[in-house]
Amino acid sequence: MIQTALTSPRKTFLKPIPATRNLTVRKSVYDLSDAEVLALRKAFAALQALSDNRGYQYVASVHGLNQYLCPHSEPRFLIWHRPYVLMFEQALQSVSPANPQLGLPYWDWTSERAQQEGIPAIFAARTYKAGKKTVSNPLYAAPISFMNNDNLTRTSRSPGPLTALGVLPGLVRSANRATRYDRFSASVEQPHNQVHGWVGGTMGSIAYAAFDPIFWVHHCFIEKLFCEWQDRTSAPISPAIAGQVLAPFNKRTEEVWNYKTLGYRFGPEPSRLGASTRALMLAKSRPVTTLAATFDLAKVPEDLEQADLNFVKTRHPKHSFEARVFFNEPEPTAKTTTDKNPRYAGSLFTFGHGGCTGDAGHCAVPEVPEDASHFATVRPPHHLTPKRLTLDVTKALRLIKSSSPRGILEVHLVFVDASGNELPQDSMDFELLTLDAV
Repeated sequence: MIQTALTSPRKTFLKPIPATRNLTVRKSVYDLSDAEVLALRKAFAALQALSDNRGYQYVASVHGLNQYLCPHSEPRFLIWHRPYVLMFEQALQSVSPANPQLGLPYWDWTSERAQQEGIPAIFAARTYKAGKKTVSNPLYAAPISFMNNDNLTRTSRSPGPLTALGVLPGLVRSANRATRYDRFSASVEQPHNQVHGWVGGTMGSIAYAAFDPIFWVHHCFIEKLFCEWQDRTSAPISPAIAGQVLAPFNKRTEEVWNYKTLGYRFGPEPSRLGASTRALMLAKSRPVTTLAATFDLAKVPEDLEQADLNFVKTRHPKHSFEARVFFNEPEPTAKTTTDKNPRYAGSLFTFGHGGCTGDAGHCAVPEVPEDASHFATVRPPHHLTPKRLTLDVTKALRLIKSSSPRGILEVHLVFVDASGNELPQDSMDFELLTLDAV
């Protein structure tokens, strides 16, 4: 049952790994020994010192500036980042002859420790002691050597309030209920986007995010979630991604679907860490009119199994932000509570593209003729091509349906930045809202 409502847009050093190779163990950032932290810092520093296509700048440029090969808001999101993280890990290993099995650690931002500390300490310190010397911490920031319109030469961060991380465990639990790859990928991309926006600075922009050292431990955790989901579900490869070649890795999706053939495993979480249930604290904002669409609840099935709110033809925003969705909540604002509020349906988190970094016309989305479907597509879609974004609203819709089975469903949107400030209603540009209820 779908209801619709209009509203206000090469070659790389990723080498094959034989089955007999010793496994790389990816441990939690909170479970590294002092020696392992030092080895990680030395590897990052060595990689950042290289200026050719083996080095940090080249690997980071694959994601955004200047190659822009990463897929977001589409089914390839998870499967593409798998070889990308592996590519970086192997780059670290290539400059660590004393630690050939050096593992890239993961940052579990759903843990109680992350909720209390925010950025992990080894990534938050500007300097560290190396013997009697104090040296710059290569995990704190990294250079950006490519010319760009923002005149950035180094990464930066501007983390939001710690309370904003409280939404993450619930988003991961929701994603883990998915039984199909395409649904899981879309769902887990939401907390992924939230973390990028919360860290802020260059992490909040696709163009620069991969230059920040914390990008890699963030995505290592995304990969951990993906691997654990595969272990639980044993789901087959999705038709949405089957047979696709992942650039620039020269790998088909089938070749990286089984992570157990790629030479790594994940270490357990330290026992002292637990999931956080802390509520999201909301900051001050101005009231605005937020009604986006209305739907007829009589058309929603009584035995509702799944409900998705679809933002059709959403244009890629410049900045990262959160879009909070409320059902039948009169005039919600950023102050409106989301904790235990039955009218709060969930949030979409965007990952801003950060503005245009290329030549004139680089960010102009080309028009594709409607009669051009018979032409073979040999180039990836434009990086700002409008996408369909989907939010699982099953729980909230069931509650509304039970209380008003033949009433009207009003969908309200509130847009909030990483600091909790309310944003204008035109912050998210999309053409259509649809409610898919079955």
